[in-house]
Amino acid sequence: MIVGGGPAGAVAGLVLARAGARVTILDRATFPRDKLCGDTVNPGTLARLHALGVADDVEARGLRVGGMLLTGERGVAVEGRYPAGICGRAILRRDLDWILLQHAVAAGCQLEMGVRVCRAVVDEASGVPRVVGVRVSRGGRDVSLSAPVVIAADGRHSTLAFSLGLARHPPHPRRWAIGAYFDGFAADRDLIGIRLASDADQVAIRLRSGLDQVGIRSVPDRDRVAIGSRSGRDQASSRSASDVDPVARERAAAVG
Repeated sequence: MIVGGGPAGAVAGLVLARAGARVTILDRATFPRDKLCGDTVNPGTLARLHALGVADDVEARGLRVGGMLLTGERGVAVEGRYPAGICGRAILRRDLDWILLQHAVAAGCQLEMGVRVCRAVVDEASGVPRVVGVRVSRGGRDVSLSAPVVIAADGRHSTLAFSLGLARHPPHPRRWAIGAYFDGFAADRDLIGIRLASDADQVAIRLRSGLDQVGIRSVPDRDRVAIGSRSGRDQASSRSASDVDPVARERAAAVG
């Protein structure tokens, strides 16, 4: 049983099903669905998808990524390109996840969507705690599903990992991120554009003609003040990348 239908869960299910295992993938979402993400597949990941025989669909739906362009507030720019013959792909996360899940289902996985996993079911009868299934909410009812092997592929906020005490969030610093899709924001190049500002990073990616993904990542004020004090940069105000970066502000104004 695999909890989580993202890339990790879908690929795990694909490999196990091809090896002859009976696999059920559970996810609370209904696919295809949107997800805040970088919307890119790096060359190493693309190579693994080729090895699994599922890269053609990803390449057909995404644009070529040849590297990154890193810029800063003072006009410094560093361009880094992948070696010749190597590239990544820019693709909507909703498309990537759905492609991989379809391949997993085609390999024999059973996909159950709209199922919320509440916690792991633990058997302690032998004296050694062992996960033997999950407790889920399905159709308004809470039921237990058993499985000899349970894989937690439900992301950084993993319900299973947290319920078992295997993960926790650090008290600080905590970042936040927002993302949106625009037309005409990203430069018309095969590079991921990353602009670094004093309190926020901006990422712009061309996904396909007429569609760009823009994301801004920052930290809460209380953590920014603490970090700034240690580095001699007290900054109590919250500003977006476009507030501190004239080039980013110009681009944002151009797309309305």
